[in-house]
Amino acid sequence: MASSTCSSTSAGAAATIDAPWPPEMAERYERLEKLGEGIFGRVYKARERADGRQIVAVKQLSGGGSGGAWVQTGFVELAREVTSLNKCRGHPSIVGFRNVHADTTRGNDDDGDCFIVMEYAGRMNLRTYMVSRALHGLPPLREAEVRGVMRQLLDAVNAVHRVGILHRDVKPENVVVDDATADRIRNPPPPDDDDDDGTNKKKQRPPQPPEEIKCKVCDFGASEPMPVAAGAGSWRRRENSPSPLATSDPYRAPELFLGTDYDGRVDSWGLGCVMAELLAGTGAAFFQGKTEEDVLANMLAVVGAAGIKDWMRRRPCKPGSRVSAAEKRARGCPETSGRLREMFPEKVLSEAGFEVLSGLLESDPEDRLIAAEALRKPWFADEELRPDERRRGGRPHRRGFLACFMSCATDD
Repeated sequence: MASSTCSSTSAGAAATIDAPWPPEMAERYERLEKLGEGIFGRVYKARERADGRQIVAVKQLSGGGSGGAWVQTGFVELAREVTSLNKCRGHPSIVGFRNVHADTTRGNDDDGDCFIVMEYAGRMNLRTYMVSRALHGLPPLREAEVRGVMRQLLDAVNAVHRVGILHRDVKPENVVVDDATADRIRNPPPPDDDDDDGTNKKKQRPPQPPEEIKCKVCDFGASEPMPVAAGAGSWRRRENSPSPLATSDPYRAPELFLGTDYDGRVDSWGLGCVMAELLAGTGAAFFQGKTEEDVLANMLAVVGAAGIKDWMRRRPCKPGSRVSAAEKRARGCPETSGRLREMFPEKVLSEAGFEVLSGLLESDPEDRLIAAEALRKPWFADEELRPDERRRGGRPHRRGFLACFMSCATDD
């Protein structure tokens, strides 16, 4: 258990220690390698001992006895994540839930760590994938490749909303990229043209087809049940629901900075941020700032402040809110149309693609696209190669649901 080892070490040192799993877990799973670590725990790659072949991912969450190494995860938070994962089982673009275990060897259920067993979907998240591509000198993804990723993510978020859940933490770190996609970073396809026999003449090759990038949404630790429907695909936050400060600042929708009610379109905003980062190809967060007020101001400078200011006039924020500084910053932003199109001109993103990007990054939440609406846009029209992509040598990306579907049956 993490607590017995980490309690006598500093938090920084504890982060490097992998304590043995409790007997119940060690008997069922062979721990192979650590995939990631955060303030709430760690994620490991493991093998089921029963058949010796099935590979899974195990998320270890801290109980009350972890000695301060991680932030404690309470029963409510654990139940919320497990419930959300269980409701989304079977979707090809959502990491599959398999089982949950609790360490009861400490004699107090509240002190033992908990383990969520999931489908193993890959060793690399989308953030690491984008950073690795940049470090290896690879160009940003082509539009057809970005569309392929966004189709999967939008379909996943749409499925999450259909079963009555808000993810509330959509960002590249919570998207897993499959190992085949990650391995292609070190073995990229040849360029479209190359030197011919050592001369200065270029040998033109047919354009490479879009790379098939398979990914899955994961980490439902911040998810919550969707509030009562308010009509037309809108889900308003209940008075007794968790804090609106769900996502980290660079992926937080403008309305969340203002401490107001919110709905499923906070997930749409996160998807828009991910799409912008895929197109930019640097691996860095699209919206940045030293404070949350700076982040909000930068967001509105890019996407335009007119929408959120109209929305604020229709739904005034509650007086005395702790985020009044953000509200003041938003009200002081000029009502420009922003510079999103300037950042992604038509040579990078077609008009159809920009319709999706700008719709997801609409500052007025009531005008922002929900996932289902985005999927119905012409950009996702099946298989027809539109003239704007033909000019750039692109080719449509096929969904291939059957190819990436994996069974999510529980283990016994």
